[in-house]
Amino acid sequence: MPAKTINYPLLVLVIAATVFCALAGLKRLDIDSDLSQSLPKDDPVIADALTIFQYHPIHDQVAIDLTVDGGPDVLARAGDALKERMRASRLFEEVGMESLAASLPKLRQDMIRQLPLLFSAEELSRQVAPLLAPAAIREKLTTSLNDAAGLSGIGQAETLAADPLGLHQLILAKLALLNPAPGSRLYQGHLLSEDGRHLLLVATTKAASSNTDAARQLRDFFQDAAKELDFPGLRLTAVGAWRAALDNETLIREDVELALTLSTGGIALLLLLAFPRPLFSLLSLVPPIAGTAAALFIYSLFHSSISVMVLGFAGALISVMDDFSITYLLFLDRKETTSGSQAASEMQSIGGALALFTTILSFAVLAMSDFPVFAALGEFTALGMACTFLFIHFICPRLLPEMPPSRRQSEPPLRRVSDRIFSRGGKSCLTACLFAVAMLAFARPQFHISLADMNSMTPETLAADRDFTKVWGRGEGKITLMAKAGSLTELQAENDKLQDLLTAADKQGVLSGGLSPSAFYPGVAVATRNFAAWQEFWTPDRIAAVRKTIGTTGARLGFSSHAFDTFTASIEQQTMPRPLPLSPAMATLLSFSQPDDGAARQFILATPGKNYDGKGFRAAYGQDGQGLMIFDGTYFAGRLGDMLFAAFGESFAIIAVVVSLSVFFALLDWRLTLIALAPMLFASICTLGTLHLLERPLDIPALMLVVVIFGLGIDFSIYLVCGYQYYGDGNHPNYHLLQSAMLLSATSTLIGFGALIFARHSVLHSIGVVSFCGLGYSLLGAILLLPPILTWHFRRKKAAIPTGTVNTRIQNRYRPLPAWPRMFAWGKLRGDSLFTELEAALTGWTSPRKIIDIGCGYGLPACWLLEHFPGSHIYACDPNPERVFFAQRAVAERGDMQVAAAPDLPQAFPSDCDLALLLDMAHYLDDEQLRQTFRRCRQLLHENGGLLVRFAIRPAGKPSLAWHFEDKRAKLAGLTTHYRLLEDMPATATAAGFSAVTIHPSAKTDMFWLVAKC
Repeated sequence: MPAKTINYPLLVLVIAATVFCALAGLKRLDIDSDLSQSLPKDDPVIADALTIFQYHPIHDQVAIDLTVDGGPDVLARAGDALKERMRASRLFEEVGMESLAASLPKLRQDMIRQLPLLFSAEELSRQVAPLLAPAAIREKLTTSLNDAAGLSGIGQAETLAADPLGLHQLILAKLALLNPAPGSRLYQGHLLSEDGRHLLLVATTKAASSNTDAARQLRDFFQDAAKELDFPGLRLTAVGAWRAALDNETLIREDVELALTLSTGGIALLLLLAFPRPLFSLLSLVPPIAGTAAALFIYSLFHSSISVMVLGFAGALISVMDDFSITYLLFLDRKETTSGSQAASEMQSIGGALALFTTILSFAVLAMSDFPVFAALGEFTALGMACTFLFIHFICPRLLPEMPPSRRQSEPPLRRVSDRIFSRGGKSCLTACLFAVAMLAFARPQFHISLADMNSMTPETLAADRDFTKVWGRGEGKITLMAKAGSLTELQAENDKLQDLLTAADKQGVLSGGLSPSAFYPGVAVATRNFAAWQEFWTPDRIAAVRKTIGTTGARLGFSSHAFDTFTASIEQQTMPRPLPLSPAMATLLSFSQPDDGAARQFILATPGKNYDGKGFRAAYGQDGQGLMIFDGTYFAGRLGDMLFAAFGESFAIIAVVVSLSVFFALLDWRLTLIALAPMLFASICTLGTLHLLERPLDIPALMLVVVIFGLGIDFSIYLVCGYQYYGDGNHPNYHLLQSAMLLSATSTLIGFGALIFARHSVLHSIGVVSFCGLGYSLLGAILLLPPILTWHFRRKKAAIPTGTVNTRIQNRYRPLPAWPRMFAWGKLRGDSLFTELEAALTGWTSPRKIIDIGCGYGLPACWLLEHFPGSHIYACDPNPERVFFAQRAVAERGDMQVAAAPDLPQAFPSDCDLALLLDMAHYLDDEQLRQTFRRCRQLLHENGGLLVRFAIRPAGKPSLAWHFEDKRAKLAGLTTHYRLLEDMPATATAAGFSAVTIHPSAKTDMFWLVAKC
């Protein structure tokens, strides 16, 4: 490859800028692996769940299941050894159940101090009244005396004096509701399972569970501890949110590397098989990599973090953006010399700009999602697409200014494969239709909405969770309630409301098993109600009977006559004691947090009852009711599913309508629009059918990708349809090149998404499977359906009988062309006086046979002449290759249109022409060029020939709007304008050898006609 082909200084600058953008972007951005933040926060159900996840004490807890050989004593020693090791590691804020054990004696004493405030009227009649029978009192005092005589009775004298009947034990029994594992028991300060073979150790970490660096330290610590603790048969199973966070980050990072390796390697191999110059093809990776780096840097200017899942999508993203650079380079790497600007322009004309718009649009719609991680994915990808396209359009033509002809004579292997694939004909279309009909029977979408599935864990973590749950349970099916207050005093009042709520819900069969701290530390409201019930319960007769029984039994057992004065005073109490404040020491035991951010929070776990209804319960007690935050896993999943269906159903409707309208306005042909959309219908049916056969329901990532797949899949159709419309023939050499480019681009995209199929993270794996199916069927539909349908459609257009007025027949010539030349012809025929005046100007010529049109544009005047003079032939030129191309298609076999600029007219023009036309282009030539052009025209005209020129002059007065518009348009196109005086034109024509020169004014005040004879 010649050195002049590549602008090496610019290439070095591009590489340096790419590296800078990538490094700067990554340095400015924090990598976020917390997928819980991917949920929308505007919905109250989701907001409650996220808040509870964030503040619940269990969020930063580590639970360890410990087993050893040798019985409970050895197990307890192993637990002590592990606790000491954990404390020494300084990774934990608190280790073990010391705070729980320390809080129990205080809880007992606090309950005894406020016995009159702890019982409701129902509890007094149902639980306390049976204990007041004489036999029950005698039995209880006897038991208490025996306990006090033993070691277990040390320090129990005050308890026995204040509560000889053990009433507080009725309240303490409620703590069983807080037991994480029913049947477990305390042994030597440890919690053992019911069979005594497992020990549960709970600890609170210093760092947040989402901190993957801290999670990595925890993993290493427990691995070392399991190896180094010297106990027979020791098995240590540590679980917690930290493991999920670490697994998510680890799996995604590994998946990113795998996806990048597979997609880059696969695409590179594909490129080597597709290009005439294999090594040159590797340059196609430069635009997407540069675009991704630029997008990363721009994204970092507006955001402080980026989800690790978005980076995991980078491999697929590069393959998607590579589509544009592959198409560009394939049109650059030809057997003839090609300029970079020409390849970029042609790429846009065959649907590149429209494909980019639909792709960016699909990701932009995703960026408006309420799900932050998918919104970030949409925003980042849309940025990457835009940056890549701008790089191709503005940088690539300067980086690769001109490509010399390829020396390779044979076609590359992939191009030969492409020619065979796209030549199947009508049988392929019929096969595709039959296959779609067959798949329609299975195209029944199944949905599976689970937030848990968005987290992926290693087999080791899954096994650990399974083993832990088997022994200790995990509270499945429970409902979490959270109350919030500004202080512990206010929280105590909130707990009173919770107490009433739980009591009422239990009676109604709505909830069961919930326990509010008001059972132990009632606020003013509950305390007042309970004390009134206490006073009503303790009637004078009941008090006298109890005093008598206690005194008689106590004396017989050796108690003094005043031993139980504290108790008797409490049952006779007439003034309500002040409720004890909620003690911070009870935070761990009673599941509340102390104010650390201006708020204290209470967490309560309850079980749904037979009459529970999630929606109704939230309406009654949620943020719109009593201000509670509620997390109900079942209702949460249903709500999340409803939100997904609504949000992405709406997004899909938007993208489908907008893309369809975009395709229609780009083509301005409703039949072609339906043809372009046909493969998407095929892909939708087949994808749903395939997923159903694979027993793979549509999950959260799949629903998110519906929008993206539509925006990407339509690109394949856009290229084929726009290309056919542009070239007008499926056998055009450049259309075969386009088919190869589309197939190569689509295959590279499928490689990028297909690489994600091998991802171990559930989200990336789901993205890979669904995207591969959706885009694969979009490609298959485009290959099988479009070639035969497009061939039939355009043959039908060409076969249309040219009838009607002259304007109608002219427009029929432009019907198969793309929208812009077609609309140009439509507007020009209706809005320009050129053709009416041209007919008047040609009254002196009868049936010209050979006509020269210099600056023919899209060939509209040429077509007008052909319709007026049936035996004529047009020889025309224009410096713009695209205009010449469409002009040739419009005049067909009755014209020879060539790329050339005056005064250097093509040598192929005949020298015996009847008429030469210069319409609306003389002001683009300077004086010398105009003189030479007139002389050349005179040489090409026979002795009876003539010259016809419409030219513009600078208006003497205020220029018209049309004149201003044309002048600005020319300057924007890089053209220099030369407006002359009216008398200059006849003189120039006369000097060139023309005679009988006349000037006629045009309907446009700043334009005139020049008619000259040879």
